[in-house]
Amino acid sequence: MHLIYLDESGNTGTNLSDPQQPVFVLAALIVPEAVWLNLEKRLVESIQHYFPNRPQDFEVHANELLNPRGFFRAFSMDHRLGFYRSWLSVAASLQLRLVSRAIVKKRYASWLLDTYGPGVVINPHNVAFVLTAQVVNEFLRAMPGSPLGILISDENHEVMPDIEKSIRLLRGEEGSLRLSQIVEKGFFIESEKSHILQLCDLCAYAIRRAEEQKIGHPVKPADSAIIPLVDPLRHTAGEPMLDVLAWLDAQQKKERPGR
Repeated sequence: MHLIYLDESGNTGTNLSDPQQPVFVLAALIVPEAVWLNLEKRLVESIQHYFPNRPQDFEVHANELLNPRGFFRAFSMDHRLGFYRSWLSVAASLQLRLVSRAIVKKRYASWLLDTYGPGVVINPHNVAFVLTAQVVNEFLRAMPGSPLGILISDENHEVMPDIEKSIRLLRGEEGSLRLSQIVEKGFFIESEKSHILQLCDLCAYAIRRAEEQKIGHPVKPADSAIIPLVDPLRHTAGEPMLDVLAWLDAQQKKERPGR
């Protein structure tokens, strides 16, 4: 069994024109159950090393680490970057794998307009989820023994119903898009209760900054420092893009028969 933790970065909902966050990223961190306990233990040890006198409601957020707010403002950039490196080094040492999908919002908005005309806006999270889930499913299926996986996401009430619906439909799909390795339903938990979800947040943030850099969006020196940290984790594989888009289009036509 594998635990697949999902978190996003650059989430502006259906606002696809935010100039400060031009890219949306969904990341999935794949954690074998055999290393889960060790991963949790080492993440906690790193927190204790870097932030021994922390508040009771301490939580790790990439944005707060690199653009310090609240508790993190008391620490130097070098100290905060050291912690960031520590957590991603733990993930790399345990050979965790990271699947992600980036969506450039401006291009996505153009695709929506060309495909459905004006007035239809679909949260990019929904599209990114289906694409990411397909790669995760194929990754698990190709492993020795074809292990199963459980999806664990940060609570996002805006997209939770759509994600649950997609999981249900794709698990019952007869064809190449069937989520054959995903068991049960999706589980949604508050990130403050999961250090591994917080680790996934650091990964998603670094990938988003890398993708923004690719399209010429300015990236701060601190962001440039953390971008390479996710490279040892990243699993790259082709997505069934056209099949997924066709499936999504079919779902939209069922929901909006007049379109």
